[in-house]
Amino acid sequence: MAFTVGSAWAQPSPTAEVAKLLEQGKLSEAAQRAQNHLKQNANDVQMRFLQGVIATEQRKYDQAIQIFTALTQDYPGLPEPYNNLAVVYAAKGEERKAAQVLEQAIRTNPSYATAHENLGDLYARMASDAYAKALQLDGSGKAMQPKLSLIKQIFPAAAPIATAKATATASAAPAVAAPVAAPAAPARTPADKPVAVSTAPAPTPAASAPVVVTAAAPVADAKPAPVAKPAEPAKDKEAAKPAEPAKAKETAQPDRQQHAVAAVEKAVLAWAKAWEQQNMPAYYAAYSNHFDPQGGTLAAWKAERKDRIVGKPAITVEVRDLKVSVHGERATANFRQYYAAGSYKATTRKTLRLQQEGDKWRITREETGR
Repeated sequence: MAFTVGSAWAQPSPTAEVAKLLEQGKLSEAAQRAQNHLKQNANDVQMRFLQGVIATEQRKYDQAIQIFTALTQDYPGLPEPYNNLAVVYAAKGEERKAAQVLEQAIRTNPSYATAHENLGDLYARMASDAYAKALQLDGSGKAMQPKLSLIKQIFPAAAPIATAKATATASAAPAVAAPVAAPAAPARTPADKPVAVSTAPAPTPAASAPVVVTAAAPVADAKPAPVAKPAEPAKDKEAAKPAEPAKAKETAQPDRQQHAVAAVEKAVLAWAKAWEQQNMPAYYAAYSNHFDPQGGTLAAWKAERKDRIVGKPAITVEVRDLKVSVHGERATANFRQYYAAGSYKATTRKTLRLQQEGDKWRITREETGR
C-alpha cells in the first residue's frame, strides 16, 4: 500500500528539517525535533502529520493511530490523514478497519488516487486471505488454486512505469471502427419492376458522367448514348487535385503533435532516471536556466538538491500514469511519483511545466500535490 507524507501545505523551515531527517532515516532525531516544535506550535498541521509518519516508520502503531485519528477529527476535509490511518491499521492486520477508513478518504475526496489504489490493494489482500483459508478447509485445494492466482493479478502491487515508447505506440494505434449494420431491404411491391444488374466495370470517379434515370424502353428502340466530351472528365479531375495537399497538411499536424508528446515523455523519464542514478549533471540538464525554484536562487536550489540526492544508499523514482499535453513550445506533464530511499517511501502527485529549447524539452517549474 502506498504511504503518503502529504504536500498540501507550504513547508516552513522546521517541517522541512524534520522531513529531511525522516528521508535520511534518522527517525529518533526527527521524532525529537517534531515533539519540540509541537510544544511551541501545537496547531502545526504538517508537523503533526509528519509526527504520525515518523511513529509509523518506528512501528509505534498505537501512537500513529492516535495522531492520525486526531487529524481526521480536526481536519475532516483532508484525505491524507485517512489514508495513513488506513495504512497503520493494515500494518496491524486490521484490514476491515483500514477499508472503512479508506472509503471515508474517498468520500472526502473522490479524486484522491492514492486512496483508490490502496483500497484496491487492500481488497485484493483480504480476498487472497479468504481464498487461502478456503484452501485449508477444502483439504485438496486443487480446484481453488487458480482463483487465488487470479485475484493476485487484479490489483498489482505497483502500476507499470510509463514509457515514452508505450505511450507513443498507444497514441499512434488506429481506432477500430465498429461494424455498421447494413440497411434492411425495402419490401417489394407488385408495381416494382426487375432491376437490370450491369456486369460492366464501374467507372472511376474522375470519369463518371451524370446518371439520368428515364422510363424503361424496349431494347430494340434504344439509341446509342452520346459520347461524353473529354473536357468534362478533365475538369472534374482538376477540381479534385486541391484536396490532396490539404489532406496531407491535416495529417502532418497530428504527426507533429505526437512527436512532441513522445519527446516530452522521454525528457520526463530521463529526468527520473538521472535522479534515481544520482547523476547530477544529467539531473541539472533536465532543468531550464529559467527554472523557478519557488523561493531562493537557482544556485542555492542546485546545492540543496545535490545535498539531498548524492550519497543515498539507494534511490527509486518511478513515474506512473504519465499524461502529457503540448501547446506550441510549452508542455505540461502530470503523473504520480513513487519515491523510495532507504526506509523512507512516498507516493504523491507531481506536475512538471516544460518548454522547448532547441531540440530539448526542459523543466521550468515543478509542482507537488497537483
